[in-house]
Amino acid sequence: MLWVCAGFLFPGGVRAGIPEAIAQVSPSAPRVRGVCPADLDLLMSQLLPDLPSYANRTIQRSSQDYVPRFVILAGRPEFHPLPQGPGVNNPPVSSLPGNLEIEGSDSAIAQVFFTTLERHYTATLSVEYQQYHWLFLSQTAEGWRVNQMFSRTAYPEGAIPTPPRDSSDSEMAQAVRLWLRDCRYRG
Repeated sequence: MLWVCAGFLFPGGVRAGIPEAIAQVSPSAPRVRGVCPADLDLLMSQLLPDLPSYANRTIQRSSQDYVPRFVILAGRPEFHPLPQGPGVNNPPVSSLPGNLEIEGSDSAIAQVFFTTLERHYTATLSVEYQQYHWLFLSQTAEGWRVNQMFSRTAYPEGAIPTPPRDSSDSEMAQAVRLWLRDCRYRG
């Protein structure tokens, strides 16, 4: 049996729909001024409530032919890592939950899945859709950094999500980078 973690299939369960994803938006955790959390769970609980505004500003700045599109919600973080290769069922786990060690390296890559609800406007209607994001982060001496990101799109009415695409240079990845930068330099 396969299940979808933020829109990515892997063994174990069933795919959650848009209502479940929205219902699981976690509240923002209290912030310590000038400190960006080293704990991935705490980091994501602070990032996700802010992410729609960061993404919307990034979308508006980066679009040359602006198409009305907005990120409404970001939530439903999941930290259970997916296998990293064919036949790999039990990837090595580092000291941080949800992280994978990089072979021959002292650093670790953290995997986190999250979902966004977005709205796109056309001349005659608005369409809401869900984006599933698979984010790879690494923690450095300067703080968390985005390594890579993959995304899938799911439209309502039971449509099959798009295949995963490398979204490391997307507006959403840029929004995460900006939030992490602001988190590091908040003070």
